[in-house]
Amino acid sequence: MNRFQTYGVALGLLLAQCSFSLAVANAQGSVSPDPRSIRVSIVQSDPQVNLQIHGQYLLREMGSGSPLKHAGGMPQVIVRGVSEGIQFGQSVLPVFGVHIEPSRDADINLNGTRLRGTVEIMRQQDFNLQVINHVPLESYLRGVLSKEAPDYWPQEALKAIAIAARTYAVYRRYIKVGADFDVTSNVLSQDYGGKSSEKKGTDIAVEATAGKIVLFEGKLFPPFYHSTCGGIIENASIMGEKYDIPPLEGGFMCKYCTASPFHTWKRRLTKEDVNWVLHKGPHGKVGTVREVVVTKRTAGGRAEQVKIVGDKRTLELTGYDFRALFGFEMLRSLQFNVTKVDDAFVVEGHGWGHGVGLCQWGAAELARLGYTAEQILEFYYPGIQHVDLETLLRTPVEVIGS
Repeated sequence: MNRFQTYGVALGLLLAQCSFSLAVANAQGSVSPDPRSIRVSIVQSDPQVNLQIHGQYLLREMGSGSPLKHAGGMPQVIVRGVSEGIQFGQSVLPVFGVHIEPSRDADINLNGTRLRGTVEIMRQQDFNLQVINHVPLESYLRGVLSKEAPDYWPQEALKAIAIAARTYAVYRRYIKVGADFDVTSNVLSQDYGGKSSEKKGTDIAVEATAGKIVLFEGKLFPPFYHSTCGGIIENASIMGEKYDIPPLEGGFMCKYCTASPFHTWKRRLTKEDVNWVLHKGPHGKVGTVREVVVTKRTAGGRAEQVKIVGDKRTLELTGYDFRALFGFEMLRSLQFNVTKVDDAFVVEGHGWGHGVGLCQWGAAELARLGYTAEQILEFYYPGIQHVDLETLLRTPVEVIGS
């Protein structure tokens, strides 16, 4: 998710049921993830990263926790996975995972981004690196909100987005209990810029809502949000049937995002453009492109199925796959019409993002009209309850939409 745009596509665990229960530490001694800390995948599979540490830090071996090095700082070095272990600059540590614990006032700089919390660097079998940032929930939110919304927006809108983002992070923390990380730092989860991206206006909103989340009938759910709905809130089932749950049913009008620069947009795709993306993509060629037609729409009017007719074959794609072919910035949403004009296809659309849940530009306008953060959230997620995160630490937690 970038500063003005979010896709919030939750991947979830592959479960057959629509809901499951997770017991939080209780009288019976059961154990669950601590939602006050989030594991962010900064790098998933890169051959190298740039690392610099300002201030005192302790380097430990992952797994055993054995101290490897304690120092007053680290100049910028290139970190690589090698057959012997992990190489830091010219030095090689004979381990396959390290845990970096900075002192209170120290900074970890990874690929130019300053990070709060601790960092794990792991060498994978192919020698590529995985990097996980373990960060307190509220610090994580500071690095998210500044990327998700302009810091000059009304505070009530920023607070509403902060609560939605916090709830989404906690939701991911619970459903990803058996995974290496909870969220990615990009559009697949929530855009995260670490300490480097923090801003005063968004920090104030995070602090003002500290610990606040939303539930539906006492259950955690993924409160998706996006930049601009373009006029109508979509049912979350477009992301998968498991998300067809009451607070994300959508199907209602939102007339509050008309000020968004992404409310309407237009793109011209030549036949050569379509041929090129098909040639480079996973779906194969169709020959000379003759038609591009939306063959099925969602209840909210978004493209659910798109047919590309070529002189050699016809290709049927989901709306999502069609959009992914050209890129999410080129085709800002699935709320579009296609018109053939000469040897090109004119795509006219509305909105940016999937259209599910909270519309960020709509939230900004509602705040200007006097709505509180709680009222904004209730508008976009009907039937929710406002609770404090501490509630989850005292009772069993049920998750829906997973």
